[in-house]
Amino acid sequence: MTEQEQTEEKLFKDLGLSPEIQQAIDEIGFDKPSPIQAEAIPELLAGHDVIGQAQTGTGKTAAFGLPMLQYLDPANDEVQAIVLTPTRELCIQVTQALRSYAEHLDIEIVAVFGGAPIRSQQAQLRSGAHVVVATVGRMKDLISRRSLVLTAARFVVLDEADEMLDLGFIEDVERILRMCPSGRQTALFSATMPPPIKRLADTFMYDPVTISITPKTLTVDAIEQAFVEVPGRAKVDKLIEVVKEEDPEQAILFCRTKIGASRLERDLKNRGLDVKALHGDLSQGVRDGVMLAFKNHRCKLLVATDIAARGLDVDHVTHVINYDIPNSSETYVHRIGRTGRAGRTGRAITFVTPDQRRDLEQIKKDVKASISEWEKPEDRIEHARPPRRKRRGEQPAPLDDQPAVAVEEVEEFDEVVEVPLEGPGGDQPETASDDIPDAREGAVKLFVNRGSRSDITEEDLRWALREGAVLSDDQISDVRVLERFSFVEVDGDVAEKTVEFLDGTKLKGSGIRVEIARS
Repeated sequence: MTEQEQTEEKLFKDLGLSPEIQQAIDEIGFDKPSPIQAEAIPELLAGHDVIGQAQTGTGKTAAFGLPMLQYLDPANDEVQAIVLTPTRELCIQVTQALRSYAEHLDIEIVAVFGGAPIRSQQAQLRSGAHVVVATVGRMKDLISRRSLVLTAARFVVLDEADEMLDLGFIEDVERILRMCPSGRQTALFSATMPPPIKRLADTFMYDPVTISITPKTLTVDAIEQAFVEVPGRAKVDKLIEVVKEEDPEQAILFCRTKIGASRLERDLKNRGLDVKALHGDLSQGVRDGVMLAFKNHRCKLLVATDIAARGLDVDHVTHVINYDIPNSSETYVHRIGRTGRAGRTGRAITFVTPDQRRDLEQIKKDVKASISEWEKPEDRIEHARPPRRKRRGEQPAPLDDQPAVAVEEVEEFDEVVEVPLEGPGGDQPETASDDIPDAREGAVKLFVNRGSRSDITEEDLRWALREGAVLSDDQISDVRVLERFSFVEVDGDVAEKTVEFLDGTKLKGSGIRVEIARS
């Protein structure tokens, strides 16, 4: 059995967590740990320093949070653990997660961050805190006011250290680490490991265990990637065209700078689009309101900078659009990882000017993914649209970009269609037709844009209907797999649910589109 298979078979109950923490995990619904959790939790429970290279969405908070909570002494009212985060949003997110994990522990967890009254946070600290989750600036401020003492902080976590570096906080982080006991246990998590972060680890960590969760874990292969080459002066017009053609459920549009994000929001609003911006020049109250509106589906398009979007985790993001190409392949992977969540496929579209093609080629090389030129959805998706019936005296129109379909397949297709076929001379069309039986009474026929050419079988589709759409065998009337597409019949009362559950998911490595078949 390989190490990967052993990791996949691990359960949380196999990791050595206390009964109180295990109870909370069971109530939350966690069963199997993610790769970073399965590897980091045993190392931290054993008292080792840990460097975890993993992106947002891989389960980092539980990876460091569960061992940290087990380490604490509820009878000691001193601050025993600190978690440093780069942004207020991540600080709040980590605090909420830790409180849920500590549901059955007598542990106080306090969040301190900028943009909120410091006096109320000072009062919380005076009341007692075992764990302090903080942004770097606010922790530094509280230490200078002597409201926070770290002499007993023997468990220290640096979450998203590379973002702290980008924000210019590394020197402050070093000062804070020097105030903690020398015998502390330290966990450092970072999506990337630039040289300053490596130096920080070398200086302040003792013989750390390094755990690297590669970008493959981000499932970028579940994300359809494309690029749009356009001159800089035409980017806004092209973006509006792309958004209208793609019609995303929700989309994040990434810009490099705060000024650029603000300008793009204004331009799109002036063109009538439903859009909000998220960047560092906004007040904290406005940022909170924008994030809440986007998470609650009250806003379709979000223009954001990389830093402002940290801590934003929304399952309904169907598209990520890089309006400005990211400055590194790591940033590209992190951006597009915000779509394709919850088992769905996502779309990532990157805008490049002609002089940025070299940057795009470097991203392709690093990510090892196919990034093709953007096409309109109607040109991209293989829909089964039988040609219209021929008028008297009219030659059959060819199926654009579609191979000729054999008569046998047309008969299996069970539709009244006219299909061009090469005759003995190579160019004489023949026609084939048959009467189509309607779906059985009460059933609805659904179209699936994949068939045997994509290695899809009837059993694959039945499995998807049972497991993905949670249908019983009685609700599935018929499944027919053709070369390029398939049809399934399901009970009418579950047809829309089936489309909702399966459209945009992956089956045997292929993204599938599912829709109600139209005459």
